Amino acid sequence: MPLSRATRVALFPTSGAIPESLQIGRTTIIDQITGRALGGETQLLAEDRHLGKSSVLRAMADRALRDADDDRLVLSIDLRDGISSSVALAHRLLEQASQQHAGAKIAALARRGPVQRLTGSLRESVLTAGDLLGLRDEAAILKALTNGLTPTDAVTIDGAWRALDARGQAIGARAVIVLDEAQEIAGWADNELVQTALASTIKRANSSIAFVISGSEKHTLTALFETDGGPLQGLGFRVTLPPIAPEDWVSGLAERYVQAEISITEAEIRQILFYSDELPLPTMLICQHTLDWLENDTVTPATVDQAIADARRHPSWELTGE
Repeated sequence: MPLSRATRVALFPTSGAIPESLQIGRTTIIDQITGRALGGETQLLAEDRHLGKSSVLRAMADRALRDADDDRLVLSIDLRDGISSSVALAHRLLEQASQQHAGAKIAALARRGPVQRLTGSLRESVLTAGDLLGLRDEAAILKALTNGLTPTDAVTIDGAWRALDARGQAIGARAVIVLDEAQEIAGWADNELVQTALASTIKRANSSIAFVISGSEKHTLTALFETDGGPLQGLGFRVTLPPIAPEDWVSGLAERYVQAEISITEAEIRQILFYSDELPLPTMLICQHTLDWLENDTVTPATVDQAIADARRHPSWELTGE
């Protein structure tokens, strides 16, 4: 029985963050970003829209969770998703953290309190966490670390960073936090407070938080990290998404058409790539439209010509020039 059109279309996604299994030519950059994040390095990824940035970040977060012990926090926050202040960001961070499963290390910590019963580096880490949280009472420290990081009306962004850092310090498990569309911070009324708290966390010795800060308004985001005298000046390792290599495109699309049970030659694939400028969104738009003009489940030069014409009339085509 032939595959449905919906099944075939799903092999050529054009919207949303795409899982790693459907990405083409991004394995190396995902490896690099994930390795730096798990090593504790803060990274800055400023790219124009529709180049696959969000998909790469999704793959990195998925890997970090998959490869983690059961106590690592991996939080992904889209700052365009109803967040417009430091307090809203603080709440979103702690809400997302509280929804992630607390694993064996947190459970063990809860069983071993109070602090004076802990020994060695674990006790030192818990006390350091208390300092980060502004707590001196040992029972209060353990309660804060083991009962979940539930936000309160009084939460601040600095308090949220400290709470997440404290959790990691106490159990020796790094948190990876993705702040996507972070250029939005520049327009917040309290943007300087957010930048200062973020810079303080990045600079903190032995911080257990690694940030991946990204945005699609390249100049705005970059300015936050390059303004002379600004809190974030010079912080973060700059990451650039390399173009997808032509041979990766050819092999990846050939495999995708095989999965779709459609015949296509390398000549037709290169015809698609020529007109899409080898960019992800226009490439996938053209591929989707080839499905409407197949000849006996085969892509012909005429199929590609029709698909290109259709793709150029698609509303998303205009977005490819941003």
